[in-house]
Amino acid sequence: MASNRELSTLGRILAEVQDDALQNRARPPVSATIAAVYRARARRERTRRNLSRLCYGVGAAAIAAAVMLFVLRPRALEFRVGEAAGLGQLGVLIAAPNTGVRNLSFSDGSRFLLRAGAQARVVSSNEHGARVVIERGVVRADVVPRPKNDWSLFGGPFEIHVTGTSFESSWDPQRQQLFVNMQEGHVLVSAECLAGTRALSTGQSATFSCGPDSTPASPQQPAPAATPPPEPMPAPVPASPPASPRVDPPPSLSAPLSVAPPPRAPSWRELSALGDYAGAIAAAEHEGFERLCETLSTAELLELASTARLAGHAERASFGYAAVRRRFAGSESAASAAFHLGQLAFDVAHDYRTARRFFAAYLAECRNCALAPEALGRRMEAEQGQGDVELARASARLYLERYPNGAHARLAQSLKQP
Repeated sequence: MASNRELSTLGRILAEVQDDALQNRARPPVSATIAAVYRARARRERTRRNLSRLCYGVGAAAIAAAVMLFVLRPRALEFRVGEAAGLGQLGVLIAAPNTGVRNLSFSDGSRFLLRAGAQARVVSSNEHGARVVIERGVVRADVVPRPKNDWSLFGGPFEIHVTGTSFESSWDPQRQQLFVNMQEGHVLVSAECLAGTRALSTGQSATFSCGPDSTPASPQQPAPAATPPPEPMPAPVPASPPASPRVDPPPSLSAPLSVAPPPRAPSWRELSALGDYAGAIAAAEHEGFERLCETLSTAELLELASTARLAGHAERASFGYAAVRRRFAGSESAASAAFHLGQLAFDVAHDYRTARRFFAAYLAECRNCALAPEALGRRMEAEQGQGDVELARASARLYLERYPNGAHARLAQSLKQP
């Protein structure tokens, strides 16, 4: 049996043999190891470049898509007033001079012409059309026919829906009458006081009113030229002997000469009816404006105040409307005077707080009157102008509840949400 020394020697020899075997086993050369390292690095670089290229492509595509959406998105029509360099603004009063006209041109080629003394405002627009409120006077519209056209003109409680046509319309705020005269195409006229929608086409005209004693006139066709009846033959005159010449004595030198009376100057009412508002106010001043405000009837006083407003005499108009409210408190004329005082405060003085008070007074005194939709819309505008957001939102919700398709509906939609 081997001794312990022999066993120890044998174990040491076996360990040395194992170490030599481990050192001499097959190993890859250093060059192969370095090459593998470079190959792995190249694979990582290719992966990084591919990812960057993919991300860049996706980002560029997203940016291009966003740009295309921005460029191709529907844009609301823009408009210019007269020869102004800048674009027109929604809600701003547009007035034609008393002796001239004012052009209103839209980006789709549609044009509106405000005749002498007319006033209007563009209250909203979209890619298919716009909503135009005629405050007073005559407006000619030439709307370019396009698919999905959506144009409306408003005169008081009436809406004229247009697709593509040429016509003239006038709104008389004193008589609360809308007149439409078609040149080409067709329109639809609607109002809450009408039994239904009224259609007008080329050559037709009609007058509409919501007054208690008036009914909308039927469309009038152009009348054919009438043929005059044949003239009757003159009866034979019996022959008579020639009359002897008559010689009148010369007039007495002492006889008084007759002198024709001087022509009468037209009254302020006649001048106002002719559209000469400045001349009418000059005649009223000659008669005594303040005295007239204390003696005229309700309708005449309201007409005098409105004549002053149309002539551009805001102070005289305010004086006349205040006299209406003082002398005929509680009447419909007094409520109408409140509405016009609100117009003056908003459009002339830019006093939105006073304008809001008068529009609110009109709504409180005349809930179902013809100008209620316009008064509520103007009250909402005044609340927005004075910076009272909560009041404006409340009016917007009320407006959309009562008049979802009214002239101020788009503004109400923008104001009703925080």
